[in-house]
Amino acid sequence: MSRKTLIITIIVAALALAAVPFAYAQQGRFHHRGGLDGAGMFFMGRLEHLKTSLDLSDQQVDQIKAIAQDLHSQNAQYRQQQRGNMKSVMQALINNPNDLAGAQALLDQQAAAEKAVRSNMLVAASKALNVLTADQRTKLGQFINEHEGRFQR
Repeated sequence: MSRKTLIITIIVAALALAAVPFAYAQQGRFHHRGGLDGAGMFFMGRLEHLKTSLDLSDQQVDQIKAIAQDLHSQNAQYRQQQRGNMKSVMQALINNPNDLAGAQALLDQQAAAEKAVRSNMLVAASKALNVLTADQRTKLGQFINEHEGRFQR
């Protein structure tokens, strides 16, 4: 193996090793995003089931759908920002491996976007729960506890 081939192999291996933490962070972010933004989609998918189970009125369903649509619109800018952010972090490090401050600033922007998404979801959940009656919230709490219990078994 020539010296040039050895150096290229070492550089590629180093880049691959450096990318592993980013790949895991990206995978975790998408997994959690499924819990964040995906929660709204999951909830919309289950809305018909909840309509029957909780005896929701058409007006309640319409209000909850509107809340979910507002949430989706509010979080659109953050989803877009998060998609390109890890690529930007990696590109910043590739351009200048010593620019840890710049890479950290990009990670901080991602954390701020994720916090905004979570805050928006919290507000939307509060609004949606306020659409329900006290009895419907109690039933929903029971469904959540049953669902959680299935995963722990």
